[in-house]
Amino acid sequence: MGKKKTKKVILSALILCVCIALVGLLVKQAMWREKSTNQRLDIIFNNTLDHKKVFDMMVNVESGDGSFSYIRSAGQMKDDTPFAIASITKMFTTAVIFNLVDSGQLSFNDKLDQFFDPNLIAGLHVYKESDRTGNITIEQLISQTSGLPDYYTEKGHNGTSFEAEILKKDTSIDFEQILSRSKQLEAHFINGDEGKAYYSDLNFELLGRIAEQVTGEPLEDLYKKYIIKPLNLKSTYLSKPDSLFVPIHIGKEPVHRPMAISSQGASGGMISNSTDLMKFLKAFFHGELFSPANITNVNWNKIQYFPLQYGKGMMRVKMSRLMSPFFPAPEILGHSGSSGSFAFYCPSRDLFIVGTMNQTEKNPFQLIYQMLDSVD
Repeated sequence: MGKKKTKKVILSALILCVCIALVGLLVKQAMWREKSTNQRLDIIFNNTLDHKKVFDMMVNVESGDGSFSYIRSAGQMKDDTPFAIASITKMFTTAVIFNLVDSGQLSFNDKLDQFFDPNLIAGLHVYKESDRTGNITIEQLISQTSGLPDYYTEKGHNGTSFEAEILKKDTSIDFEQILSRSKQLEAHFINGDEGKAYYSDLNFELLGRIAEQVTGEPLEDLYKKYIIKPLNLKSTYLSKPDSLFVPIHIGKEPVHRPMAISSQGASGGMISNSTDLMKFLKAFFHGELFSPANITNVNWNKIQYFPLQYGKGMMRVKMSRLMSPFFPAPEILGHSGSSGSFAFYCPSRDLFIVGTMNQTEKNPFQLIYQMLDSVD
């Protein structure tokens, strides 16, 4: 057999294999779509709960009008179990800030030096030997465009981060310690530098303090005033050192970190359950908590965690089919947390999804997109 003929035979065989594979895939997709929505969601849920990395789960999916609802829990989780929502707390803090802006108590253009003693905040934002801390605005804090370092994930003079410390043992950190650790770190860019963003818990710790100073009320009361009472949330509160909630898995080990979580306040200290979190998420995007103008025409910027973008207290994820070849990944808006928690809205499908994988070593985005794609 000649070389040309051999190549043609090999090419024909490859084409045949590809065709067979495509037919098989189409058949599988057809069989998948024959199942009910709840059956598909159950399969995804059960496959994710692998008992190797994911031991506890809670997922709540609802349509915007409430005509569809799916809720499942497993492991330590029940449908109404309180859990640490971690950085989803930032959306609660954002809702408070929006209310203060709406009422004229704050402006997005207000600067840090209007709220803090210069000596207290000096050295937080040093970039190329220039201290720009006082010029950082509310807008830059809430959009993660301040350039401030992140004390939570970045290593200080002791060679470790706060995140690494609490993975080993439960420990607390107060506001002054947060500032002290942050001053050991370098800023990442000039605040407000166009197109740049860097995710930092410090931004929201500062926002929490500003809200308290402007109102003269503790953050806990502000959450109650603007969110918890208006929505009649029964299981949502700012964590305290003696708060009870389901332990979070760090790898295979379930650990309880009440001191650490209660320390994180405005950036990650809230406890909630699936019902309350769904109420909050819907109210946030339906304009029930603040003027909808606050979340229109949001300027999104990439942060250090691919493929996340950030803007106005929210994360955004949107991937092309090239980046997500096995299932669509349309725009979702909301927030995730380091505990495996998530709360997102998909505008194109008018679907809301909240829950937790209760695992620090597993991100929820594959689960989120698989579930959204499986709802008819």
